[in-house]
Amino acid sequence: MKEGRATIILFITLFLVMAGFGVILPTLPYLVIHMGGNSVSLGFLTASYSLLQFFFAPLWGRWSDRIGRRPVLLIGLSGYGVTFILFGLASQLWMLFGIRLLSGMISSATLPTAMAYMADITPAEKRARGMGMMGAAMGLGMIVGPALGGWLGHYGFSIPFFVAGAMALMTMPFAFALLPESLKEENRRIEAATDPNPWPLLRAFRHPQRWLFGLTFIISFTMALFEGTFALFSYERFQFGTREMGFLFAALGFLAVLIQAGLMGKLVKRFGNVRLIIGGLILSACGLTLTLFAPAVLWLFLFTALYSMGSSILRPNVSTLVSQTAPEGQGLSLGIMQSFDSLGRIMGPIVGGALYHLWFGLPYLAGALSVAVTLLVAWKRLRGYGRLLEEQS
Repeated sequence: MKEGRATIILFITLFLVMAGFGVILPTLPYLVIHMGGNSVSLGFLTASYSLLQFFFAPLWGRWSDRIGRRPVLLIGLSGYGVTFILFGLASQLWMLFGIRLLSGMISSATLPTAMAYMADITPAEKRARGMGMMGAAMGLGMIVGPALGGWLGHYGFSIPFFVAGAMALMTMPFAFALLPESLKEENRRIEAATDPNPWPLLRAFRHPQRWLFGLTFIISFTMALFEGTFALFSYERFQFGTREMGFLFAALGFLAVLIQAGLMGKLVKRFGNVRLIIGGLILSACGLTLTLFAPAVLWLFLFTALYSMGSSILRPNVSTLVSQTAPEGQGLSLGIMQSFDSLGRIMGPIVGGALYHLWFGLPYLAGALSVAVTLLVAWKRLRGYGRLLEEQS
């Protein structure tokens, strides 16, 4: 199998999946209210999806190490598509919760398995570029999806969910026909049925890569702090409306795609994964802090772009480091990493909302402080990973 062909198929797959996820965002609040819900039920409904991903992503990752990437990826895609169609057919609020929980459980197989697939087919020196392509596909999907969802929502609250399900199911024939198994038989990990740790997440805090998992959590947590409060912040400071918000987030999304898909390979070749992670943390902390003190709209755009650059550099390089230093199967390590990413997306909006209620600048100061402390604490360990990668090359 040619690496380029597989990369293109995985790119399209993750783009369609994330576009399908983004399609529902503009209309989900209206659907919840239409069924008698409120902001509290909307918050729990949104968090429930990430909560199930937190628990089940490592299980799917470990299964992909045992039985191969292809069947687990196909299970995730089919579950994603079917549950979104069921979501559109729901007529009661409790049905939305039940289907959302099921969707989080099954669809959590998709992302860690796709990343493990990419790690299987790319040599170490090209892995960050491959992970960057996956990140770019997801970022592009999250640009196109909400715009499409806002347009479709005018024709009915349920239509975006049917479209999201259809977009996921559309990828099934291509993935089935064009993606052969990437994990060789001799590399699969067949564990005994008497595994003393049947739930991989229980081992996360004693795992050799726990510092990388913690770093993943901080990246996701600070991003959720930013995204969850920025609409309120920009309105209070600069009277931003939906049009200005849409333009800003589209611009940040395209910047992320440019960095991850276009520049990541050259950046890794020039600086290496560890230096890029350190640089990404510095850019993120500076961007969050400066955003709080932006004196005008132009400076706000520049400072948020600085933060976006940092986070865009961080994600593919951390994923690469996790896959290259995995002591067990790559699927398991990437699955645990995805769990900590989900945990950050659960806690970020909750903490951000509480901090914003106290003062609109607290989420940004808290995010910048979290990143700075993480850099100081993890500096020595990151340098150790850098030496390990040098020894492996």
